[in-house]
Amino acid sequence: MSAYGTYIEANAYFANRLHVLAWDEAASTQKTIALAESTSRIDRLRFSGLQVEEDQDLEFPRYYGDDPDGTEVIPDEIQNACFELAYVLLDGVDPDLEFENLGLASQRYSSVGLTNQPNVSLDHISAGIPSASAWRFLRPFLADSKGIQLNRVT
Repeated sequence: MSAYGTYIEANAYFANRLHVLAWDEAASTQKTIALAESTSRIDRLRFSGLQVEEDQDLEFPRYYGDDPDGTEVIPDEIQNACFELAYVLLDGVDPDLEFENLGLASQRYSSVGLTNQPNVSLDHISAGIPSASAWRFLRPFLADSKGIQLNRVT
């Protein structure tokens, strides 16, 4: 299973953070699985640039036409997004349920009610990324959704 970081790197990332009980209590195998799922979810997005190698397993590193010597690396922001997303998955957030709830207008149980604005779209939830923190790391790397990418074939 490929991932944008190891659970050891993620442990270091979360070491100086508050409110990371779900990460701290998870076994290393659960952390590894969460990182792999996070990477898979990240790689479903459409990023700008091109993969450095045609046969690379992951979407990063990417080539943006600005580094001709081939020293592209996986940006820290992508690794951080992977860690943030893995955390919310370990914390029990269900991405499918989050997506289904996007269209929820009103729900009541006894005297407790929930009302959402049905016309408000949360892009990160629609994209399968149930972490706003992860989305903030990913957003600068995403391709323009209205753009068209052309590749010259020789």
